Amino acid sequence: MEKYAVVDKYFDGYNLRKGSIIFTVNDGIITSEHVANDAEIKSLIADNNEVVDLRGNFVSPGLIDSHDHFMLTALKMKYQVDFSGIRSFDDFRKILEENKNKVVHGWFQGYGINEYNMEEKRLPDLKIIDEIFGNVPLFITHMTEHYGMCNSKALEMAGIDRETESPPNSRIGRDDSGNPNGVLYEAKAMDLVKRKIPEYNVDDYIEAIKFGSDHYRNAGLSTVKDTGGTGNDVNEETRIKAINQLSRNGDVGIRMAIALPVYSIEDVDRKIELAEMIPENSNIKFAGFKMFLDGSILSRTAWMKNSYVGSKNNKGIPLWEIHNFKEALRRLSITGYHISIHTIGDRAIDTALDAIEELKNAGIGSRYALVHCYKLNRETIQRIKRLNVGIETQLAFIYFIGDALSDNMGTKQSRCLFPIKTMIEQGIAVSNGSDSPVTPFNPLYGIYSSMFRKTFTGRNSGVYDDGENISLEGAIKTYTSESAKVIEWDEIGSLERGKNADFTVWSQDPENLKNNINEWLGITLKSITLR
Repeated sequence: MEKYAVVDKYFDGYNLRKGSIIFTVNDGIITSEHVANDAEIKSLIADNNEVVDLRGNFVSPGLIDSHDHFMLTALKMKYQVDFSGIRSFDDFRKILEENKNKVVHGWFQGYGINEYNMEEKRLPDLKIIDEIFGNVPLFITHMTEHYGMCNSKALEMAGIDRETESPPNSRIGRDDSGNPNGVLYEAKAMDLVKRKIPEYNVDDYIEAIKFGSDHYRNAGLSTVKDTGGTGNDVNEETRIKAINQLSRNGDVGIRMAIALPVYSIEDVDRKIELAEMIPENSNIKFAGFKMFLDGSILSRTAWMKNSYVGSKNNKGIPLWEIHNFKEALRRLSITGYHISIHTIGDRAIDTALDAIEELKNAGIGSRYALVHCYKLNRETIQRIKRLNVGIETQLAFIYFIGDALSDNMGTKQSRCLFPIKTMIEQGIAVSNGSDSPVTPFNPLYGIYSSMFRKTFTGRNSGVYDDGENISLEGAIKTYTSESAKVIEWDEIGSLERGKNADFTVWSQDPENLKNNINEWLGITLKSITLR
């Protein structure tokens, strides 16, 4: 049965347009579009019950989050406690007290804590946590997901004491006496505790996917690239089983591009086999593999060429032995699937590009994207262009952690972060996303940050006021047509014949908004799909 959508001001994925247009939809696909006058529209509405009249709203293609830990976010939203809003140790204590009964499978879990937003500028110590949670094991991940904190009970269950050595490419935090302080840096250290946490079952995953899908669509998103977990926080096989079950029943609430994370050389074959289990249809696409080459600037584990502020010798760390990274990348590339690589520091970026170039020169190269990709100079940008590497970045990071980034790197090094305008001008495919749960999945944060490059407090905003702002059209493009290009999903990202009938309806016209985050957050976004 034919359905119709009527719009009068919209972004088609490439340009802003005005004037009444009727989109005709058959079986979920846009089959035609034409200019219409009021009389034709009135007649169509009178004669047909299958008309969605979107006139008076700003409309865009369904927005795409090109790099998101959707499954991880959904599990956290459904079963854990959000600490992202706390601003002091007192706030922390209050949330712990208010949620003492939110214990799932014998553990209290939380997420989103960020010491840089707290008065004390440090994480709460073991004593504070143990006063409230002394007998129940507790684990709370940092908003970056690159470190986390636990209580003494969790350390005991994991067998972590002063004699425990830090796993390779990660670190166990310690106090001045050498005792573990409850902070664990990077996946291998966090997994010492995470492995002790009972896993969610398939039904838990299914309920979380439904819950998350509703929230994402109500934030204006029609598609998400779900890159899985960051270690032992998501069971990838259970995730795929849950998606399969929902897909068979037609209950997948949001289009998903599924990427599988690969953490080690031993993990390669298992993830290649698991890829065969992923169903592909109009709602589900296998989007290749994800690798983590370095850590986070906030934990000072992003792999840099220069030392962090106040530290002569700390330049971060690679999360792989480099020969293993190159071999894993080679084996994954042979499959022909897309591969995205987490690279934040400039040394990590160069190392990834070296490996990609070696493979391409050997005739093995696949298709690649660099994820996050904070620190770039013009020479590196030219190299990215020459190698035809895409970018999955997150401009919302400027708003949420821009102050902390410049505090850790220094003003001089921070001035070359997130050069999105230069990359776009060079013809590089650049997509935007949230990396949720690192930042909220609401795409308005990324669009606003792409245009205005302001930080949450405004304290270090001048660092990012460097001419790399892009226009409204350019910003929305990174969430639509450019995002579809980077994640390689041809049927989405624009409003034109042959594309899926995904629309995002905006309650306000963003052209009328200035540099005021509260005005932008006053916009309501809603994703609708005509099938």
